[in-house]
Amino acid sequence: MCGIFGAICDGAVSNTLKALKLLEYRGYDSAGIAALRNDKIDVYKTEGRIAALQELMRGVPESDVAIGHTRWATHGSVCTANAHPFLSPDKKFAVVHNGIIENHLQLKRELGNVRFTSQTDSETVAYLLEKYFDGDVMRTLLTVARKLQGSFAIAVLALCERKIYALRSKSPLVVGTSADGVFLCSDVRCISRWASRVAVCPDGSAVEISADGVRIFDFSGAPIQPDFFVPERAEQAAGANGDFMLKEIFEIPHRLRLAKQGYVNGGGLRLSVAEARRFRRVYLIGCGTAHNSGLQAASSARRLLDVDLLPVVASEFIYGDYPVGADALAFLISQSGETADTVRAAERVASLGGVTYAVTNTSESSLAFACKYTANICAGGEYAVASTKAYNCQLMTLALLLSELGVLRGSVTAQSHAELLRNSDAVPDAVAQVLDKSADVARLAEEVARCKAVFFIGRTTDYPTACEGSLKLKEISYIHSEAYPAGELKHGTLALMESDVCVVAVSTDPALKGKTASSVTEVTARGARALSVAPYTFPDATPLVIPQTDPFVAAMVSVVPLQLLAYYTAKRLGRDVDKPRHLAKSVTVE
Repeated sequence: MCGIFGAICDGAVSNTLKALKLLEYRGYDSAGIAALRNDKIDVYKTEGRIAALQELMRGVPESDVAIGHTRWATHGSVCTANAHPFLSPDKKFAVVHNGIIENHLQLKRELGNVRFTSQTDSETVAYLLEKYFDGDVMRTLLTVARKLQGSFAIAVLALCERKIYALRSKSPLVVGTSADGVFLCSDVRCISRWASRVAVCPDGSAVEISADGVRIFDFSGAPIQPDFFVPERAEQAAGANGDFMLKEIFEIPHRLRLAKQGYVNGGGLRLSVAEARRFRRVYLIGCGTAHNSGLQAASSARRLLDVDLLPVVASEFIYGDYPVGADALAFLISQSGETADTVRAAERVASLGGVTYAVTNTSESSLAFACKYTANICAGGEYAVASTKAYNCQLMTLALLLSELGVLRGSVTAQSHAELLRNSDAVPDAVAQVLDKSADVARLAEEVARCKAVFFIGRTTDYPTACEGSLKLKEISYIHSEAYPAGELKHGTLALMESDVCVVAVSTDPALKGKTASSVTEVTARGARALSVAPYTFPDATPLVIPQTDPFVAAMVSVVPLQLLAYYTAKRLGRDVDKPRHLAKSVTVE
């Protein structure tokens, strides 16, 4: 959510426009650019897509210093007035901001009787810069930084200098350099298109970038040495049909192979026997799809491990008084590695003496820096807001990590772990078989698109898959959808069954086939339509037959038809499958 880019280079305006286009996948509702000229700062902004900003800026002269922003509304409605950048009243400062200034109302009172042009918290920063400017931009910036509460990544242009200044506190921000210029961004994948060397700005830092390079300070003004690395360059191209989501679903077999390879090449769990055996509880913490992968991993591994496995929503974990000490291991799961609630949860675990393990798609992320250990899921760049291939790769990585934890604790034999490694090799081919039936899923989506509500059901290890299937459908089709343990339907939810309702039953455990069949009969007897996702069929359900796989890895296969069902249903309804309304790819505020 929200994106920042800044450039000091030839063609800074056009490069910033290109960068904002790359940041679209994060989710946004308006966009803008500020360009530093010889005698003024020009601001261009509009609500809507980047294409509208490009049209607004057609013919605009170039500059060698510019900052840009994509906004995801938090304070104030979606409109041009609330879009970034914001100018100070004297027009000597331009500001863009990701995050939330929690004390902005108090700061507005401190500013006195001034007229704001927007409803945002962000504009306050521009007014503070004007109020406290003493002739030294960095000193003024540090004064303002110490007044702000909340999470923020802020980029600033000052009319008096051909530089870009920035602040970072609990919101991602990176800087980069190349032979062509110096750059600043909220997204390491985006900046890698321009920068050959990148450094993550430390939490609680102020930054100055100029043609001469990068300087970083803490909020007291003490210098910090940037720690540069060579970023992985991410290619971003939609599929042949113009959608990222379908392209990313069809990448799942290849990416699952890479996820297993990443686990092996990365050295596995990297815990000692003594360390592994001291844990009394293992948390799996994430948000949205990442939380569902934690649910799934815990459900599958619970029968193997002699330790409490506790999947928890990250935002609940931060404030929920969950017990943490040296006997706790936490897997923090996030595709982007920038999910604010998950990063805060990692910080809480670490501060209380627990061991933190980032399971992420971005090794150079805030989450990776916050955790002791990191496992890269190797899903590659994922640009559709609705996560697909990252979920499957999270499941592969977590399954292997938890199985190895069992080996270290003595509850899983080395032979069983080796068998899992062998069985995981069959998963990509099983997924490919499901993808070969995508036309069948598309036909079923025609019927689902006419339903007013869809319920996903499953038992034990199939229930988390039902949760993920429900999430996928609701977030991109906007059809009301819920997930339930199959045995729970008769405790209230059967009241909602009627002719324009669909129930999708996920069943991969033959031992529970009869139980799930009873649930299917219950809903069809009340007029609902039933679909099944299973390696076998049910008399009362239209089947989507999938290959039989090892129960420990079956969820990596059974979720794929649900991902396809969400995609084709949304397409049938004319939705923007890559950029669903109100949602962001990387949620960087609590």
